[in-house]
Amino acid sequence: MKSNKLSALIVSMILVLDTACSSIPSGNITESSQSVANRILTENDLANAIYEINGLGRFQLDKGEFNRQYGEGMTQRHKVTLEKVAFGDLDHDGVSDGAVILAWQSGGSGTFKYLSAMRNIGNSLRQQDSILLGDRVHISALSIHAGEVDMEAITTGSHDPACCASQQVKQTYILRDGKWTQRGANIAESAKITASNPNIFGTVWKWVRFESASKSHDFVIDDPNKYTLILLQNGSYQAKADCNRMQGQFTLEDRRIKIESGATTLAECPPGSRYADYLKYLTEAISFALHEHQVELRLMTNGQSLVFEKGGEVPQNHPH
Repeated sequence: MKSNKLSALIVSMILVLDTACSSIPSGNITESSQSVANRILTENDLANAIYEINGLGRFQLDKGEFNRQYGEGMTQRHKVTLEKVAFGDLDHDGVSDGAVILAWQSGGSGTFKYLSAMRNIGNSLRQQDSILLGDRVHISALSIHAGEVDMEAITTGSHDPACCASQQVKQTYILRDGKWTQRGANIAESAKITASNPNIFGTVWKWVRFESASKSHDFVIDDPNKYTLILLQNGSYQAKADCNRMQGQFTLEDRRIKIESGATTLAECPPGSRYADYLKYLTEAISFALHEHQVELRLMTNGQSLVFEKGGEVPQNHPH
């Protein structure tokens, strides 16, 4: 009788222990779950990440810097530097993400600053967008609060020389559908510009010919798809010049235009390329004329102009 009771007790204890053990996850699963849920993004992660700057390429940072010569025998270099970082939840998923200021140089006098978003998804970083802030902008503060990026900066005012920015600004950026949106940024001015020039934005303009007063220096572009210009309502532009790219900022006032020299790749295009002339001409534009399917950029040299034809609307997935 005692032997039967003892056997029943042992069986019951085994069943209890088996049930308890089966309800506990294995050590590996527990560690994996914690590593995903509690992944802490660090400055070291951002200093060694891969970044893409729209139109300029992809750059693998090493300890916060990318530095590479354009080509054999060339003095110009790609240089990308991690300048400032901020941590916070950009996408409201409860996980800390990163906002990054990158400085891009190509050997010239300009230092172009970009704001880049890096989402922390599981155990990996995923870049969402990069937006041009301007040339030689000094970022004095960068922080993330309630999903918004707050930035304090000193930028070039309308009467400042390129060397000496003096205008203090505070800007707020929000990540929406993977794209930066600036909250409350120059809405009235943007609406005014758009109302007076409604057809110049959101279009891929293709350079088709160069015209001069004497007509003796006129020429036609063999492949207009290699030379394009996109003007965006936020005051930035993107240009394709054969095998190179340039992006920067521009200003409009009535029919006057000023295209600032911007961040430019310096690849050596095939013989016969007009990329250098095209980039130079863009920065010499002083006014424009809109026609039904064309836009004419008039240059500072009297009688010279670039004629563009409408090449279609900017694609929805185009990096703005």
